[in-house]
Amino acid sequence: MDRNEARLTPIDVSALLTLYFVWGGAYLANKLAIATIDPFIMLAIRLGASGLLLFALLRLLGWTLPKGREVLGSWLIGQLLLVGGMGAVVYAQQWVSSSLAAVIVSTMPLWNAFFANFLGRKTRGVEWAGMLLGLVGVYLLAGEPDLKLDPKALLVFVGPVSWAFGSAISMRVPQAPGLMSSAVHMMGAGLSFTVIALLAGARWHEPSTTSLLALGYLVLLAGVVGYSAYLHLLARPLRPALVTSFAYVNPLVALALGIGFAGERLTQAGLAGVGLIVLGVGLAVSRKG
Repeated sequence: MDRNEARLTPIDVSALLTLYFVWGGAYLANKLAIATIDPFIMLAIRLGASGLLLFALLRLLGWTLPKGREVLGSWLIGQLLLVGGMGAVVYAQQWVSSSLAAVIVSTMPLWNAFFANFLGRKTRGVEWAGMLLGLVGVYLLAGEPDLKLDPKALLVFVGPVSWAFGSAISMRVPQAPGLMSSAVHMMGAGLSFTVIALLAGARWHEPSTTSLLALGYLVLLAGVVGYSAYLHLLARPLRPALVTSFAYVNPLVALALGIGFAGERLTQAGLAGVGLIVLGVGLAVSRKG
């Protein structure tokens, strides 16, 4: 263990488990929500509501307002994580299955290791090997029928890169303290998606009950609870690969839910790609090498 690396506390473990399972289920929830709600409107409601709820709760608990510099820093990281990261993936899910989206997002720890290499942390040989395997897996997944239906589906590959870059620089950017940063991230992203929805001419149509229930899951569990758990882990002196290891488990949860409840399937080449990505991420988060 690195001397500067903290030991996992019970709160850390709970946060990791929350990310593993709550965010694993978010991919199917996204798919169900945008079935009858425009993706930009859905993201504006999801993130705006989550951010406002968390902000109101923190103010009731006596948290002070962040300083202007902290708000600006939190806004920047929120744009990278949520607008560029989450937004690209959710938009692409109009054409990409929830399980395939989760597998592609699972390359995020590999990109995180790549960016960390340029920010002062040496990337180990085993991490480079993991990145190579992950890229081969992505190449195999690129041939999946879902990704051939519409070129815009390829935006799903932008998500993990933007999320990883935002995560890598988050410790170097002054942000609002603790959970207040989560609230600013989500409120800022909610405002951005509101503007995007207006510019794109998005229209509100009567949503199905299933879409509304999925949206509720995304607002409360994936949003307030899950995102706060992630920022708690980012603020801890833990290995970046461990903090982002949820991307190692999320695809397995998403695959199980997608196959079990949405009838999703992957080709044999796609399944091989899943295996390579899982192996690559496993190498990247290992302590050896």
